[in-house]
Amino acid sequence: MTSAPSPKASLNGYAPVVVAAAAVAFAFLVGWAVGPGSPPIDFEKADPAVYFQATGPDGIETAEQYRSRSRAIALFAIVSEIGLLAFLALYRGPPMRRLLDRASRHPLRGAASIGALLAVALALAALPAALLSFDLGRDYGLITQGLGGWAGDRLLSLAVAVPLSAVAALAAFAAWRRFRRRFWIVASAAAAGFAVIWLWLWPVAVSPLFNDFEPLPPGPERSEVLALADRTGVDVGEVYSVDASRRSVALNAYVHGIGSSKRVVIYDNALDTLPPGSLSVLIAHELAHVESADVFRGLGFAILVIPLGALAMQLGAAAIARRNGDPRDGPGIVFPLALGLAVMSLLLSVPGNRLSREIEIRADYSALQTTRDSASMVALQRQIAASNLTDPEPPGLWQSLFGTHPETVERIGLAEAFSGDGSR
Repeated sequence: MTSAPSPKASLNGYAPVVVAAAAVAFAFLVGWAVGPGSPPIDFEKADPAVYFQATGPDGIETAEQYRSRSRAIALFAIVSEIGLLAFLALYRGPPMRRLLDRASRHPLRGAASIGALLAVALALAALPAALLSFDLGRDYGLITQGLGGWAGDRLLSLAVAVPLSAVAALAAFAAWRRFRRRFWIVASAAAAGFAVIWLWLWPVAVSPLFNDFEPLPPGPERSEVLALADRTGVDVGEVYSVDASRRSVALNAYVHGIGSSKRVVIYDNALDTLPPGSLSVLIAHELAHVESADVFRGLGFAILVIPLGALAMQLGAAAIARRNGDPRDGPGIVFPLALGLAVMSLLLSVPGNRLSREIEIRADYSALQTTRDSASMVALQRQIAASNLTDPEPPGLWQSLFGTHPETVERIGLAEAFSGDGSR
């Protein structure tokens, strides 16, 4: 039996890379390396009591209750996923030994089978939390979809995940056997390439499996999009409406894709319910993402931190294989690699979320500059908070770790400051 490469030896050889990658990640975390920076005006958080009623179906207390329970479910989901992966990576009882022995008879096929098995196992582990989240959303009126439609979406997601997981496991195992201590370099390059392809492919190949997308038809909304795009000099690509209302009452819009797949997508809920001024601010916000190439900014962040995650995965997987007594070139390495991927994705999401919040607040500021309509920005944030049951001021630690958007009171505070800024 061949032992796994020494984690200590690998770490000594790659120490400069570890330090450099960690420095880049830290730079993102504090917000001064790459990113648009904060808006160039001073602003403070708004008082939630001024803009939101305390009780009632749209009140702060209702949103806080819903989000508090949602946060508990989210933590349960994280623990379930990491716990399952840790068990599969570390458990080497007779059933697991028999599984690995069978997989080792045809290693490449065995690695692909383990990848497919992982996708199914993770889907089953996530099911309790997903059901709890679905029931909670139904109880609070946020989710409109029935159980049958929800279950169909889960099965469709699994159908997409199984072959992708099998191919990823096969590729990771082949790279592990072929490149050994240089695995992290090859894995980083492959992951970066996959991120670019997936970012282009997702809007045209995957999203349409779950929703219907229709080009925004001629009318006031499309005219406003084109007018705002012309005012800001943005090549908007295509603008679509998506049938989000069949699942939820939530309001949203987003920019996705690159190159020929670039598009702005607006929820049909937003098109149907938002007044013209608020809709203009929402569209201007999304156009600001296009103008600032924020999709590429996020992609650049991922490409910069992927090597740190890949190296940590390699060191951790080697250490676990050594502890388990697994063959270095056996397909069982897929399990610790999957654990490392999940852990590093969770850890690196923290600086990524910080960057996302900076990008979003800057897009708010750009939208205010474009529309010159602070009142509509405030109205938009209030309506989104009410429809989406958003906690206007979530717990600070949770926001720092998991918040992808600024707090609602922060976004309203920016609009207030912009309204009173003498440079307008």
